[in-house]
Amino acid sequence: MESKEILMLIDNISPHAKEYVKKAFENNRVDIIYSVSTEENKGVFIAVDNKDCCIFYAYFLNENNIEQILDIIKNKTKEYIIKFDSKEICFNVYGNNLKIINEVRKLGFKLDIEGYHLEFIGKELPELNCCNLIDKGFKSDMLKEFINLFDSSYYQLNIDNGWQVNTNAINEEQFYKKLIDLDEHSQVRSFWMNNELVGAYIFCQNYITDIAVKPTVQNKGYGSYILAHCIRNMSMNESIRNIRLRVAKSNTGAKKLYERNGFIEIAYFSEHTYE
Repeated sequence: MESKEILMLIDNISPHAKEYVKKAFENNRVDIIYSVSTEENKGVFIAVDNKDCCIFYAYFLNENNIEQILDIIKNKTKEYIIKFDSKEICFNVYGNNLKIINEVRKLGFKLDIEGYHLEFIGKELPELNCCNLIDKGFKSDMLKEFINLFDSSYYQLNIDNGWQVNTNAINEEQFYKKLIDLDEHSQVRSFWMNNELVGAYIFCQNYITDIAVKPTVQNKGYGSYILAHCIRNMSMNESIRNIRLRVAKSNTGAKKLYERNGFIEIAYFSEHTYE
C-alpha cells in the first residue's frame, strides 16, 4: 500500500495523526506492519518511531474476521514494547475498531482520551442573535474569573473521564501566560453580562480549542452565540478555512451543539499510552 493511501486511512483517526505520519514518511520513520486493500476490507497497522516515542496507528474499515490482524497487532506490539522499553509508547486506534481497542487495552495500554474531530461545513456563516453579551478579550485583572470559568465548565467532563480537575487553578501562572499570549494574537474572546464572565472561546490555527460557558447559565443559548461569534471571527477577520474542533466522546451534549450549528464528524479516535 502506498503512503498516499495510508495517509487517507489515518485521516479517519485524526487530521493531526495524518500530518504526523506524513512527516514521518518524509523522514523514513514509518514501519508498515500490515495493510489490506480489498473489496472486503481496507486498513492499515503502522508504527512511527521517533526519538522520544513510538506511536502505533490502526485503522480498519471492517472488523469482521480480523483474528489474524489481532494476532499480528498483539505480537508486533509486544516486540516493540520490549525493544523500546525506555521510550513512551502510544497506540491510536480508529474509534469504531472496538475489537482492536479491546486488544490494545489487554496489552496494558491505558485510555487517554477518545472522541471526534468535527469540521464546520455551513455554506453561510451563522447569524449572531442578540443576547446582551459584551465581547472582550483577556486582561490581567480577569484571571480569577477565567480560572473559575474554565475549571467549572470542564469539571464534570474531567470527572467523567478520570482527568485532573481544577487544572487551571493548580497551574495558575502557566494559564495566565497562555492567556496573555492568546490575547496578543487575538485568539481568545470573553463574553460578559453585568460584569460577570459568562463564557469564552479560544482558537489556534484552524481549530477551536475551547468553548466554555459558565455552568449556572448553560442551556440559555449562550453556547450557540459564542460558537457563532468564534466561527465568524475566524472566517471573516482571520481568513481561516476548514474550521475544526475536537470533542470528547463522553461530551455528548457538546457534540450535539456543534452538529446543530453546522459541524459534521470527520474523524473518530481512541488514544492510549502504555503503562
